[in-house]
Amino acid sequence: MFKKINDSAAAADGGSLALFAERDDGEVETFIILRSIASRGTPDFNSVTSNLRKLTPDLCAKIAEDFDRLVPTTDSIHSLTQFVQALQGQSRPKD
Repeated sequence: MFKKINDSAAAADGGSLALFAERDDGEVETFIILRSIASRGTPDFNSVTSNLRKLTPDLCAKIAEDFDRLVPTTDSIHSLTQFVQALQGQSRPKD
């Protein structure tokens, strides 16, 4: 599903992270973990979104699995493990 991680960025909102992942089709998909100061204490805090598609629980599990395979070859500056953990959390049913 993904070839590599191209880049990442931290937002000036108090903690959100962006990850730019190159897909097998060559398109770059942007993922955001919402961690803004304004989102703390809300259900959206630590949720992951994509610029290309809605992330269902099953899709989050698949993307987390794919990203986990890229961890060994990705520079740690990109915080890929934080995206894996957030996606894994989003793949589980909410109480």
